[in-house]
Amino acid sequence: MATQANNVLKMLKEIAAKEVDLAAEALAHAMKAASEAQTKYEMLLEYRQDYVKNLNKILEAGMGAEAYQNFQNFFKKLDQAIAGQQDVVEMTKQQVTIQRQLWQESQRKKLSYEVLSQRSDKRELKVEQKKDQKMMDEFAMRISRTKHV
Repeated sequence: MATQANNVLKMLKEIAAKEVDLAAEALAHAMKAASEAQTKYEMLLEYRQDYVKNLNKILEAGMGAEAYQNFQNFFKKLDQAIAGQQDVVEMTKQQVTIQRQLWQESQRKKLSYEVLSQRSDKRELKVEQKKDQKMMDEFAMRISRTKHV
């Protein structure tokens, strides 16, 4: 019966280990997506700064109203893209937080099965030691009986 319990615990530990691996992969994927989203966001901000510098240079030299209006429309669209990317960055950060929590939960589950398994192994060892001790005691009693007879 103890070995059946150990087999069940072993199976649960293996399942939990697979869950940990899958959770770690999902966390890594979420972290990569967050990093890529942050990089794209920073790139858009840099792109906007470059256009502001370019606009300032052109304004110093003189610019027509239509060209200025085109720049303004472009900046509106760029600002919308930046705001959208900022939303993506926040969403990916939330996903990282969620995946990290799931990974930690799966780690705790795996560790709890390992603790249960260790306890079960200790109990089984104690039972075996008691059996061995009982056999040794019986053997010693038989030897002492045969010497006295």
